[in-house]
Amino acid sequence: MAIDIETLLNLEKLYSTLMTYFDNPLTLLIVIATIIIVLIVIVWITKMVINLAPYAYVNARIRSREAKLLDNAKLNELIESGSLEELVGMLEDTDYGQYIVEVMNELKDPIAVEKALDMYLADLYDLIYRISPDSAKKVLRVFAKKFDIKNIKTLIRTKFVGLGAEETYSLLIPLGNIPVEKLKELSEVKTVEEVVRGLDGTEYFKVLQEELSNYEQMSNIIGFELALDKYYLESLRKTIMTEGKEEDLFREFVGTLIDVENLKVILKGKADGLSADEIGKYVSLAGYELAEWKLKDLMSTGGIEGILSGLEGTSYAEVLAEAMEEFEKTKSIYAFEKALDKFVLEKGKKLSTRKPFGVGPIIGLIVSKELEVKNLKAIIKGKIENLKPEEIRGLLINL
Repeated sequence: MAIDIETLLNLEKLYSTLMTYFDNPLTLLIVIATIIIVLIVIVWITKMVINLAPYAYVNARIRSREAKLLDNAKLNELIESGSLEELVGMLEDTDYGQYIVEVMNELKDPIAVEKALDMYLADLYDLIYRISPDSAKKVLRVFAKKFDIKNIKTLIRTKFVGLGAEETYSLLIPLGNIPVEKLKELSEVKTVEEVVRGLDGTEYFKVLQEELSNYEQMSNIIGFELALDKYYLESLRKTIMTEGKEEDLFREFVGTLIDVENLKVILKGKADGLSADEIGKYVSLAGYELAEWKLKDLMSTGGIEGILSGLEGTSYAEVLAEAMEEFEKTKSIYAFEKALDKFVLEKGKKLSTRKPFGVGPIIGLIVSKELEVKNLKAIIKGKIENLKPEEIRGLLINL
């Protein structure tokens, strides 16, 4: 198609105008700099969209779960319920309903109710794992080990008190990395030693074998449980340090979990009068705020007051100081454990808002659900034991 003379004149005029501007070196530099900045912004936005796109679906699912979290009004209703049966009725229209209904015939057995709530958590972890992008799966796969460890602890406890195969298997959670057939096989053994030997070939065998001689001397299973807890935390730490580099929020969250669990072990050890060497066997590697040298200092210090003094300058000093009054009244380490669990809940919520379109909501939901289940267990146990509402409230962890 022919171009008319007027169009050509207009194009020539535009070209002449542009050339006039570019004759000025400063103007040329500004134009080039603007182009470069625009390109950088485009690349940054593109990269951000690529990184966050895999989380769009999982976060939509997680937001729907968050909307179903029990608020303080609902928890108060449960606490004030007239009976355990009434409480269960109130839970029927929640996410926990189907799990609680399945153990209706065993409601007076807190272990059966606890298993029902643990099954809910296990299914939730499984769902989050299945719908999450690969970068999050690396850490979530390690989180799932907690159900293996819970099953192993249950196996050890049941064989320690002499329960049979059927009773033992009924208490296990058929989820995790240990196959169901292996769980059935381990349920049929008679002794703690046989449970340990039966786990030969799994990642947990070495940890348990190292504690076997202590068990045979002391006839106490607490060493197995603490060793498993330590192994779980170190597995998490190893994962975030080697594979989870792209998930800094996971690193901070897991590091905080390690700090908190280490503090629980140290506080309990001090309350039980254990030596620094005895406590040190079950303390994990450094976490987020507490370096290895700090942990050694805390283990060597004298008494609970010494631990609080040694934590000055960390986030945990104020947390434990606020729980000191309750500890002095009750003389129970649970006052500190409750305060530390609340701190983890607050940390999880902060991290969930820091990266709301990435891994943040995953962390927020995991923490919120873990604490919600812990509160439900406390309420149900309180009802079974006929505690007063104010006594049950004293057991709960909330913001």
